[in-house]
Amino acid sequence: MLPETNRRKRSTFASAEMIVSVAVLAILAGFSVVMFISAKNNNAKSYDLYKAMTHAVNVVETIKGVPHPELLSKEDFEARGALFSANESGAVICMYFDETWAPISPDGPESQVCYSVQAELSPRDAAHTNTTSGFHTYDITVRVLRLMPYTFEKRGQSELVSIETLKCYTPYACTEGAAR
Repeated sequence: MLPETNRRKRSTFASAEMIVSVAVLAILAGFSVVMFISAKNNNAKSYDLYKAMTHAVNVVETIKGVPHPELLSKEDFEARGALFSANESGAVICMYFDETWAPISPDGPESQVCYSVQAELSPRDAAHTNTTSGFHTYDITVRVLRLMPYTFEKRGQSELVSIETLKCYTPYACTEGAAR
């Protein structure tokens, strides 16, 4: 049999060893949770960039595919609930999506808007327009925004993609033969 003092020393050492090992495991678990959340956010950001770029390019191609800006309409865009306003000087398109990139109406009762695609078609200033030939140049600007922060991030709104390009419309584009 061991004397009483040796048993106490062993049990004290075992208790201290157990406390230290639990503390080390807790610290490692904390780092693991942070790494998993970071990996999840990076995966979400990568997917968001892919989807944002897809939607932005689709909007640009839709606008460029119309023979004349006056022929652009809400029905040209696939997102239901797209907001569209046009006048003689251009057009503005806003589309909203939920966190799964499903198109939603921004004023619906249960809509949780997570992404916004904003496009603007505006005539270029007179210095860049060739009025002698009748060609009209328009600026196309598309911005895709994430309106909600990622997990454990504080920034709310962030721009995912921004595209700026030009479209030159010919003077013959809005004739009866070019109309849809």
